[in-house]
Order: sequence, then C-alpha cells, then structure tokens
Amino acid sequence: MECQVGYWLIVSELDGKCCPEYKCEPKRVCVHKDIEYQPGASVPGSECQNCTCTNTMDSNSSLLKIVCDVRKCEKNCEMGYEYVKINSHECCGSCVQTNCVLNVNGTKRLLKQGETWSTPENKCYEYTCIKSHETFTVIISHTVCPAFQQSNCQPDTIQTAANGCCKICVEKEKACKLVSMKTRIKHKDCWSKEEVDVPYCEGSCNTFTKYSAGAMQHSCTCCKEARYSNRTVDLQCPNEKVVPHTYIHVEECGCSHTDCTTAAGHPARKRRSFTLL
Repeated sequence: MECQVGYWLIVSELDGKCCPEYKCEPKRVCVHKDIEYQPGASVPGSECQNCTCTNTMDSNSSLLKIVCDVRKCEKNCEMGYEYVKINSHECCGSCVQTNCVLNVNGTKRLLKQGETWSTPENKCYEYTCIKSHETFTVIISHTVCPAFQQSNCQPDTIQTAANGCCKICVEKEKACKLVSMKTRIKHKDCWSKEEVDVPYCEGSCNTFTKYSAGAMQHSCTCCKEARYSNRTVDLQCPNEKVVPHTYIHVEECGCSHTDCTTAAGHPARKRRSFTLL
C-alpha cells in the first residue's frame, strides 16, 4: 500500500488476524504541488502572494493549513526616481531614474534631461543634466572670466555680462604700450626660417581738438617707438642662398608730439527749396 504525499504508512499487527492492517495517517506538514513543507516554512504562491505553512490543522485534508497574504509592492522611490511596472505578468514594478538630482550646499533640486541651471548667487557655474544609456548625470561647466580691473573703467559703466557671470565695463583709453609679436620676416623673396620677435607700439595718446581764443586748438600725440635697436636675422632665399637682413626691434614705446593735419574747411550747406503743388 502507498500513501499520498504528506501521509505516513502505519502497519499494525493484530492478534487473531493473519494479515497486518495498513493505514495512512497525516503528518504535521503542509503539502503544495506534491511537495511537503514544515510548519513556518515559506510556500511558493502566485506572483503577488506570500504564503506560509502554519501549525493550524486544515479540516478538509487533515494536514497543516497554508495561509497566503497579498504581497505589498514598495512604491516609495527616492528623489529623481519613479515607480514603473514594465512587465504586466510581474506583481511589482521597480524604481526607475527619470531625472538628475543636484545637491548644492545641502539643497536638492531636480533637473530634467538637457536642462541647465545655475544658482542665483553664482552664475559662473552651470549644471546640466545628461542621460547616458539609463543613467542620468550632472555635468558642471565653469565660466572663467577675463581679468577685470575696476580702476580701468569709466564711471558708472560697470555691469554684468549677458552670461550673468562676468563683469564688464566701458574701458578708459588704453595707454600706449609695447606689444610683443612673433612673425617671419620677409624681404623681397626671402624669408626667415623661424619666427622672430618683432614688438610694436599700440595704444592711445592724449590727442584733442578744442575751441580756444577764437580758434580751434589742435594737440596731437601718437604712440610710437621711444627706444629701439637694430637686429640681424638670416633669410632663406629661393635659390637656397642665405642672406643677412637688419630690422628694427622696438624696445620701448611712448607718446610723442606730432603735427596735426589741418582740417579742410567745410563749405556751407545749400538749403533746398521745395515748391508745393
């Protein structure tokens, strides 16, 4: 004789009887899909159930009873994530990242994909949210402002540039100064093999025209070399000949007076006359 899963086979030898008696008695187990489970053990259920083998007797089967609870899905996601159920056959979904989470000075802020944001206090730093595959990342860009000297600005002209970061102003006239430059020197068809230092003078000097004592007074100065020297460099010619060439090397610049060109007289404008018809 064979017993079902979850039952013991009991064999009894009775006095006065030739054959023993066979009897199936229930074990203290739960049975699910022909598998025995001990009390307290987890029993597989559906996707949305949590089942457990209890110590309570099931009156219908004389075995222990299986109790199932509905599985609770955790739908509370962190900031920047949303609960999404992708597969319909699954009981619960998962938290999927949908935004960037920016933490600036302990304050968190959400940024959408492609969104750029800066703090009102510091527009020089920009935070941009980008997406790579399924990951959202914040990229930080820093604007480096050019050197700014308030003393070199005209009064009441200091303002913030369009980027909201750098300060700009209307600069005062730039003084005459020496500007360094490197270039290849050419003379006729010959060139220097390498670039050489050829400084030059650039900037403004105090030049003005004003009315004084019944006439226009002109004062002209120009930015020009104040000290220079002659230097020699070898030039390579097309015929492979190397020739020396002397050029002027400016060492110091300054403002020097010069003659102002007399402005030509302006002829009187003729008034146009119109006849109304």
